[in-house]
Amino acid sequence: MGKPVTYFEIAGKDGEKLKQFYGSIFNWKIEQTPIGNYEIDPESDTGITGHIFQLPDHIHFTKQVTFYVRVDDIQMYLDKAERLGGLTLIPPQQIPGNRGSFAWFSDPSGNVLGLYRRPDSN
Repeated sequence: MGKPVTYFEIAGKDGEKLKQFYGSIFNWKIEQTPIGNYEIDPESDTGITGHIFQLPDHIHFTKQVTFYVRVDDIQMYLDKAERLGGLTLIPPQQIPGNRGSFAWFSDPSGNVLGLYRRPDSN
């Protein structure tokens, strides 16, 4: 069985505007977190959760949509992606509040994907 897509994020230069847009168009419940992101709860039994965040000024791109694939060993999958022609963009990082860890890589066409490891994974 393949690895599931477990999370998504939407980023842009105006986080508040994105919050208003996606909350209005899809009727998603979106709340700001203490660190300034906007947590998205689609309030659906079949959907996945995600968040919106504002890109800082030092980031050269102006928009981003990323989905995350849940894996047990992030580094192993980054290594595999690189062997297949991908590129590691963000090495494994811990998510504050014991919420797991993540990394980003690009595929051979330049698409960005995220890897996510749950905090209870070994």
